[in-house]
Amino acid sequence: MQKLHLKITTPERVLVDEEAREVIVPTKSGQISILPSHTALVAEITPGEMLIRNEKEEKVALVYGGFVEVQEGSKVIILADSAEHLHELSEKEAEEARNRAETLMQEVRDDKERFADAEAELARSLIQLKLLKKHHSHRHTKLN
Repeated sequence: MQKLHLKITTPERVLVDEEAREVIVPTKSGQISILPSHTALVAEITPGEMLIRNEKEEKVALVYGGFVEVQEGSKVIILADSAEHLHELSEKEAEEARNRAETLMQEVRDDKERFADAEAELARSLIQLKLLKKHHSHRHTKLN
């Protein structure tokens, strides 16, 4: 069976560099499913859940924006602003970040730059919490 070669890079690290059967990516046009022999494309990624499927497993990652490029020969390159594997996320830390951001937004209402930073941190923590809650409930029902 033909596979994709997937590489996900952030400014800090290479998150993934492996073969995959399918990659599902959140884009401005909606979620796209990339399979081997997919037509070439470049799309802007929106913050959200990304799925990487192989024959025996499904990996979940959280991507916070960037671009996806599908090249001839089933090569998929994702240049992400930031990205994390699901197992790297902590519900406790995401809750703490949400609380900090909400408090800071109240304190710096008149400082547009600091308010925007706090608002971005709030959005990031809310995405993390949503993904963690979704997959926490699936862990108990997921079949191998």
